[in-house]
Amino acid sequence: MKLAPLFVIATSVLAGTAAAQPAPAGSAGSGGPIGSGPPTGSNAATGAATGSGSAGGSGATAGSDAGDTMFEPEHVSSGKPPPPPPAEKTAASEPITVDQLIIAATGRLDFNFFGDVSLLKLNGQDPGFAIGPLGFQVTAHLADGLVGRTEYAMSFDNGETVVDVERAFLEYRVGHWMFAAGRTHAEFGYWNNAFHHGRWLQLTINRPHVVRFEDEGGMLQVHQVGVTAVYGPKRGEHGLEVALGIGNGHGPSIVDVQTLGDNNLAKSVLIRVGAVGLGHDALRFGVNLGFDEIAAEPVTVRPLLPDTSIFEVITGVYGALRSDTWIALSEIYNVFHRAAGKSWQITDGFLLGGYRLGRYIPYAQVEARHGDGLTDPFYNPDPMASPEATIPSNYVEGILGLHYDLSTWSALKLELSGRRFQTLEPGGVVANNNDYRVELNWSFGR
Repeated sequence: MKLAPLFVIATSVLAGTAAAQPAPAGSAGSGGPIGSGPPTGSNAATGAATGSGSAGGSGATAGSDAGDTMFEPEHVSSGKPPPPPPAEKTAASEPITVDQLIIAATGRLDFNFFGDVSLLKLNGQDPGFAIGPLGFQVTAHLADGLVGRTEYAMSFDNGETVVDVERAFLEYRVGHWMFAAGRTHAEFGYWNNAFHHGRWLQLTINRPHVVRFEDEGGMLQVHQVGVTAVYGPKRGEHGLEVALGIGNGHGPSIVDVQTLGDNNLAKSVLIRVGAVGLGHDALRFGVNLGFDEIAAEPVTVRPLLPDTSIFEVITGVYGALRSDTWIALSEIYNVFHRAAGKSWQITDGFLLGGYRLGRYIPYAQVEARHGDGLTDPFYNPDPMASPEATIPSNYVEGILGLHYDLSTWSALKLELSGRRFQTLEPGGVVANNNDYRVELNWSFGR
C-alpha cells in the first residue's frame, strides 16, 4: 500500500516535537554507549550492543524506576518536567536499549525512530543498495507505573510499502514485578528483548538466524500475543529473575502469529529463569523452557502430516556479557516436535564476540544449525498456503565485522560472511550449497 503521505506527516510531527523539547534529563536520550555517561561522539546504539542490558526486555528490572528496557512513567503525576533521577550505583555498567531511548517527548508521549541503508554484494548477484526496515516506537505514559507501547516496522517489497505492527501492549510495574498484556517480544533468552526492530541498536547488521523474526527466516515464535509476568531485581541490583509468558500458540505455520485469537484451546507457555549481575555487573545468563500444542491442519496446509496435532517443547540457554570493552553474546535453542509416533528435533545456536577500541568494535560471530528441519512437518507447509515460510535447513555460518561509531546516534558496520547450507532437491536428495555476503551498512537511531 502507498504510505508516503503517512511517512511525511509522521516525520514532520517527530521532527517538530524533537525541536520543541529535548529528551528529559536522565533519559536514555542523554545516555551513552555503555551506561548513562558516554564520551562525546560515542554511539548510544553501540552501547546497547556493548553494555550490560537486561537479560530480557522485561527481566532484571521489574521494580526499577528507569528499567533496563522499559520506561518508567515518572513524569505522569506532575505537569512539570521531572527532576533528574539520582545516580545509581551501577549506572556506568548499565547500557541502554530501544525502550530507553527518546527522540522527542511531550510529557505523555515518547517517540523513537530507526533506519538503515546498505551497499551489499551477494554471490550470484550484482552489487546494489538496499533500504532496511524503518522502525517507529511510541510510548504513552498513562499513570504511575503504567505505560502503553507500540512499535511499527515499515519495509519495502516489490515497489510497495508495508507497515507491520510488531509490538502493541500495556505494561505495569510495581515493586519487583512487571506485568504486560498484548503483542510483545517473547521471553526468549537475551537478544529478543534487548534489541528490537532497530538495526542500529545491535552490534551486527542482522539478527542471528535463530532469533530472527518469523517472516525473515526465524525458527522460533519470537512474538507473543498474551500476558507476561516478571519478578526480578531492580536496576543496579543483583539477583535472580523469573519470567512467565502465556499466549496464543502457533498458527498454521511459523509465519502465522495469531493476533486475533487462537486456533485451539491449548496455549503457549514460555518460562525464563535467569541471573542478573552475578559474578559481574554486566553479566546475564539463564535458561528457557516452552510448551505448545500445535493445532492440526488439513493436507492443503500441512502436507507432510495432515489432520494431526503436534506437541512442541523448546529448551534454551543464554549468556550475555556487555561490559565497557568486551561484548560476548551466546544463545542455543532446541525445538522438539512429536506427533503420530514420530519425533523431529532442530538445534540452533550462535556465539558473538567483540572488543571496543575507541570508536571501533571489531567482532566475529559463528552460528550453526543441525537437525530435522528439512522433514519436520510443521516447518514444511504447502508453499501455496504459506509462501513466506522458510525451511530451517542445516547450515554453518561465520561472520567477520567492524563496527564504527560515526556519532552518538549513527554507526557504520562492515561485514563479510560465508555460509554452507543444505537444501532438499527433487527426489528427496539433500544438496550442499555455499554463499557469501559483503555488506556495508549505515544505520541510525534516535
